[in-house]
Amino acid sequence: MCVVSAKFFPDVGWVGVKNRDRNYIPEISFKRQTHDGVEIMMFWDDITQYCEGMNSGGVSIISASLMVKDDEMEIQVRSKTPSKDGAKIKRALRFPNVKAATMSLIKDKLPGNTLIFDKDTCYLLEGCWEPGEYENQKYAYKVMEIPQDQSVVRTNHGIELPWAGYQPEGKQHQNPSKSHTMSRLSSESRYKIAEAVINAAKSPQEMIDGLAGVHIDNPQLNCLRTTDKKKLMRTTSQIMVTPSENTFAVRPVQSHMTFNFWDLNHPKNKCWVEILSNKALYDARKEMGTKPFPKMQHSSE
Repeated sequence: MCVVSAKFFPDVGWVGVKNRDRNYIPEISFKRQTHDGVEIMMFWDDITQYCEGMNSGGVSIISASLMVKDDEMEIQVRSKTPSKDGAKIKRALRFPNVKAATMSLIKDKLPGNTLIFDKDTCYLLEGCWEPGEYENQKYAYKVMEIPQDQSVVRTNHGIELPWAGYQPEGKQHQNPSKSHTMSRLSSESRYKIAEAVINAAKSPQEMIDGLAGVHIDNPQLNCLRTTDKKKLMRTTSQIMVTPSENTFAVRPVQSHMTFNFWDLNHPKNKCWVEILSNKALYDARKEMGTKPFPKMQHSSE
């Protein structure tokens, strides 16, 4: 369960921001590969082997789940095989332009609310298995180019595919439970808050910091979800991708993260990684007079 968003700034181009929600403490690393002269930099979850990222052509991909049955299964079980969705994103990142990357994701039947963008162009792909076709994986999708004078936000319910993702009470296709209905309420709340934040943002920094703010009393209804209880969804990291600068910024929030700084940002590399502090999280809570940011105990502590 996540929030993905993108906005065009005249002096910067398209910028994408994601709040990544998980029900475990991720172990994050970065992997870099080169295919036919295209450098690929991937944000890699070492537990599930899911990835997303950018390439040296500026093509960037971030995604939020619409396959809620799969999303909720991701707990502390270390996968021995690459994530199927991550592998599809990795293949798409081999392409040097946004249109080709988008066509690759459609061909591979990537489910989710996915943003594919570079500094000039942004596509939204909503894809999901049709109702009752989870096992058969009969794929439906809608794709559109987002005009530069509009921003885009998606959470975990379908808009172009209204039957996809979490559904309102009485309309569930995959998991007609109380928790499913509450997740739909969370998805709608996070969508509305994120839309207001992104539309008001005057800079990329305001985008990512705004999505870290406290906007409502219920912590599960904020864009940056908080809890110190195990097995509940919480925001474990924030991502900001700026294709014009070939920069992939990460705020760990509640994640293990391992990297070799000098190797990660070696001058020979074409894609750069920046690590952002969690200061914005604490500042937002101090400003609102709320309790300090709740932190899960990490397994290495």
